[in-house]
Amino acid sequence: MLKNKRTWLVALVLALIAGGAAVALGQRLTGDDGRGDKLGVQLPDGPVGGGDDEPGRTRVYVDNAGPVVSVSIRTTKRPWATSLRVEVGGVSTTVRRDRPATGATGRCEPTVTDEPTSLLSRVDLPRSCLTGDTSTVDATVRVDGGRPVTASSQQTRQPNVLMIMVDDMRTDELQWMPNVQKLIADRGVTFENGFASLPLCCPARSSVLTGLYPHNHQVWSEKPPWGFSALRDSNTLPVWMKRAGYYTTYMGKYLNGYGRDPVPGSDTGTSTQYCPPGWDLWRGSIDGGLPKDDPNDGGTYRYFDTTLNDNCNGYLNLRDTYQTTAYADLASDQLDTDAGQDRPWFNYISFTAPHHGAPREPDDPDHLVTPARPERVRGILDDYIAEAPGADWLDPDRSDKPSRIRKPPPGEAMKAEMLDVTRQRAEAVYVVDHAVKKILGRLKATGQLENTMVVFTSDNGYFLGEQGERQGKILPYEPSLRVPVVVAGPGVPKGEVRTDPFLSIDFAPTLAQLGDASHGSLDGTSLLDVARLGDESPTSMWSRTVLTETPPLPSVRAALDRRDPVGAHTKRTLQGKTTGIRTGRYLYTEWLVGPHNKHPGATAELYDVLKDPEQYDNLAGDPAYHDVVARLHEVLARARACRAEQCRVPLPPDLR
Repeated sequence: MLKNKRTWLVALVLALIAGGAAVALGQRLTGDDGRGDKLGVQLPDGPVGGGDDEPGRTRVYVDNAGPVVSVSIRTTKRPWATSLRVEVGGVSTTVRRDRPATGATGRCEPTVTDEPTSLLSRVDLPRSCLTGDTSTVDATVRVDGGRPVTASSQQTRQPNVLMIMVDDMRTDELQWMPNVQKLIADRGVTFENGFASLPLCCPARSSVLTGLYPHNHQVWSEKPPWGFSALRDSNTLPVWMKRAGYYTTYMGKYLNGYGRDPVPGSDTGTSTQYCPPGWDLWRGSIDGGLPKDDPNDGGTYRYFDTTLNDNCNGYLNLRDTYQTTAYADLASDQLDTDAGQDRPWFNYISFTAPHHGAPREPDDPDHLVTPARPERVRGILDDYIAEAPGADWLDPDRSDKPSRIRKPPPGEAMKAEMLDVTRQRAEAVYVVDHAVKKILGRLKATGQLENTMVVFTSDNGYFLGEQGERQGKILPYEPSLRVPVVVAGPGVPKGEVRTDPFLSIDFAPTLAQLGDASHGSLDGTSLLDVARLGDESPTSMWSRTVLTETPPLPSVRAALDRRDPVGAHTKRTLQGKTTGIRTGRYLYTEWLVGPHNKHPGATAELYDVLKDPEQYDNLAGDPAYHDVVARLHEVLARARACRAEQCRVPLPPDLR
């Protein structure tokens, strides 16, 4: 946690020499665009192309980009009750509860997206069906026969997409990212309930790319028979975006085993020169696969010796350059190229930090692992971090926990090592923040900022002492499940917060909707309208079923060791995986005990995260919560095997 300091100390200036930038650290760090000036782009408080009525009961947004024109509506107090009338581009549509929409028919029949429990509705119409000049589209909406709400939008090209992914970052580590806060969160929306459905790198990243839960994409772990080779990569977000006309680029960490393991569909060879479908420019970092004496041999987790597949035309070795800094330079150069494109682009930048990696450094702890950092940032945050976030986590009674996590509290020596890990991770995150500053500065300098949707997130969270775990991820508790999600760009209001959950499986459908990219059935849902207009749920107790999954137990044990999961797994160990449900109030988990698991202890956990945010008190055995456990068990029994729309069935009202 942060030290308590006098006010005058809070204003202490830290000299961060990364790129020659000087950044003042106060109660909050401040950001700029990497060129010494503020970005200077003013976004309206409400959505661009939008309108609302007094006193904001209804918000409307018109998306006038691409072949489909969409009108999105959000009511504030409650879902509309009797009728929704939308007039757009000379076409009138009326929607009533439990009745087909009236208006145009045939190819011009509108597509209506609406749920009775949701505050959000959307009407989509082919542009060719609108009358007159559609360079500007006006829309009028009446909710339940009330006063009209109008909105207008000029036609634009599909927005560009800049997606920035980091590795193993906790939500509270955003405090070490002043530029992400200033240039993305303050200019856009923060989803305060971002979750990794399975908090482990490879499964989580596979969900981001496919929009599917792990039980449907079947990438359960890092190593064979899962890992990179297990992903069916012919039907992923980049494939859809490219098909929709986007120029697609990828740089950085991909899926664990890429480079070393066989290409999907093969049992032999390596993948060092494999370019996954959908990417026009591929620069994925290889994770082994080359001989040790090869001059291009480098690794994803070698911070000063990274090798990229250079679009299947050899290799790009970044030796002697800190990986995060090199990625920022390459990404900025790519934006110069993108500025000359006559089509929208989708750039995916995947940093390894703050995941642990080589080389070991003199100040590294003896028993825990840390990311390498540039010399210039070592120690700059020491005065502001007094202990690991979970150093004081102490459950007085762990008898109600599964035995596999009943660890004794750390001693003072281990707490000191956990502090080292916390500080070094913060420094690595701080360098990523400088990289984001440089990239967004180039985005502004090339005139592309205002028409680019910027997304920042992590694949999963991380333990730093909570639940007795000195470090690690994978277990289904809040520090591991939670991820930062911040979004800024066209139509997104500035400085707002959303409480609706944003899951790993939601990135693909959200960005596909933004790009008018068609796809098949997905488990996730688009949250583009939530970002632009507001939460779907009228209260913080969301109605959505949020499924958590944990891979086979050998992966769990290895991931909590000082290395990532190692060793071969067999599919029989799937009997040892766990599943759970996260609602706005409860975190419920069932540990599925297979015939090869001899661990005693609790097989179900229930926590009231509003009253017990540290998840100390397991309520699963409390008679007062018998009905809650029974209801959550019913929901979980359906969710753990769900597909597509089955995964989007709302929670029963009594669980919201």
